This record gives sequence, C-alpha cells and structure tokens, in this order.
Amino acid sequence: MGNSDYKRLSRYVSSYLGSLKTHEVCINDQEWKYIEGGKGKETIIFIHGLMGSKMLWRSFMQHYMADYRVIAMDMPGLFVEQRLKTKRHTFRELSNWLELFLEHLQVERFHLVAHSVGCGVATHFASSRPSMVSSITLLNHLDVCSDNNASADGNIRAIDGYLEDTIPTVLDSLDAWNNLFFKMFYTPPKLPQVIQRYRYRSFMKHYDGFVRVVEELNELKPMALSYLRKLKCPVLTINSTHDRFSSDDFYETLKHQLPCGRHEMIERCGHMSFIEKHDQVVNSHQEFIRSMDLVMPVPAMEL
Repeated sequence: MGNSDYKRLSRYVSSYLGSLKTHEVCINDQEWKYIEGGKGKETIIFIHGLMGSKMLWRSFMQHYMADYRVIAMDMPGLFVEQRLKTKRHTFRELSNWLELFLEHLQVERFHLVAHSVGCGVATHFASSRPSMVSSITLLNHLDVCSDNNASADGNIRAIDGYLEDTIPTVLDSLDAWNNLFFKMFYTPPKLPQVIQRYRYRSFMKHYDGFVRVVEELNELKPMALSYLRKLKCPVLTINSTHDRFSSDDFYETLKHQLPCGRHEMIERCGHMSFIEKHDQVVNSHQEFIRSMDLVMPVPAMEL
C-alpha cells in the first residue's frame, strides 16, 4: 500500500469513529484492541463475525451512547489479523477469552449482540454464564445445519458459507474479493477501494492462520444447537430474506429451538443486516431492550 493509500485510509478511519475511543488491553501476554463509548449503568457488548472487526459496529453503537456503555472488540480468530497464540479457536476457548476481557473492563453483566459466526461464541457464553447476560441478540446466525465443511488440505469452505468455492480459486484477486463483498448484501453499499485493497491484502497475509481458525471452529459446529437450547435470558433473532449464507430452514430451526424468543425476518436484505438495514435493526433491538424494562417482577407473597 502506497503513502497516498495510507493517508486516505487514516482520514477514513478517523472520520467515522466519532466519540468512540480506541483502547488496548493485555490478556495472556497479547494486546487486544477495542472501541468503547457511552455512559449508563447498563453495558452492551458487540461481537463481530468471521472476517469482521470491531469497526463494523461503530455506526450501530452510536445509537446507544446516551444511555449505555457500548464496547466492541476484535475477537481472536474471527478478526483475521490476530489469533490466540496458545489456545485452539473453539467456542469454549473464545468464551473463556471473552470472560477475561470483560474482567479487565470490570463488566459484570451486559446485553450481548452478535453477528454470524460470532453468534456461536455469544450463545456458548450466555448458556455457560447465564448470570452475566441480561439479553442476547443474534443477527444472521451461522447456519449450523448446513453441509459446509472444512478440511486440512487447504481446499476449505468457511463455516458460515462465506466462501462458496475453494479460497484459492475465489480469492485470487481483488476483483474476486470485491465479488465476495457484494454477495454479503442485497444492495451493496459503496466502499472506498482503498479500504477494499487494505482488507484483501491483510486477509491474504494472514491466510494460513485463517485456515486454521476455520478448521478449529468447524470441529464443534454441530454443538451450537445445544447452546441455543440452554439460553435462559431474553432472545431476539434477526434474519434476512436474501442471506446467501443462511437459509429459511435454519430460520425455522431457530424458532423451534427458541420458542420463547422474538424472531424477525427482514425483507430485501443480505447477510450484513445491521449494516444494510441499519435503522430497522437498531429500532428492533432498542424496542426489544425497552420491553424488558416493562416486565416488572412479581412481589413475593407474605406468609
């Protein structure tokens, strides 16, 4: 990347963070970055999906900063540029990492919002640590009932269907990377090419590590349904009619596994619902959280 590209990238990043601040925390001798802002007694934690980053949430987070503390972090392995050094990337290990992260930030209880593969981390965490999670929102949950798989020979498929063919064939050029980006949306947004070039080159630089993460996550993929069944907190799921990386059948599975949850299907929307249908997803989530405040506890009967 040339100097002009770096300058444009720097201006782009600084212009959209707004009042959110970037911080670092050390966990097991590794430095991890996160963005944080807002105020309030309650906290909302945001978990991105495979090949995502904390920055994907920055516009979403702005809507909550008047009433909530909001935090988004780069998740190990799901963020392709950084992985766990000594642990495998399973939902259990990522939940353990998340608990350590929250301890450092002194977050004891929170609302959880997750996207795609990040939903597997979120449901494992919420099902194994129910006292910490006030609610959970699952956006375009990984289709754990699909036939996508991974193998050690390098001809892999991403566990949530991100890549429909082998990675060396599909991502052998910037044009192929752009094509993958377009498949994420029903109506793709415009994104500066400097950002696309940066993301593509970064991905290819970390390609071998990405392959390992996909294979490790894929091993316990079938267990994700059991996490759903164990959830005790209020649940909102949001899926999309034109999500190439999930299915209508899995949406029905979610409703079956979570009969007491709230389930929404967004029309004319792709996999990145919280970006493509930003206002609709924000409104649904805010109404979901507000409705929890209306449920008053029943007083204990005096004996």
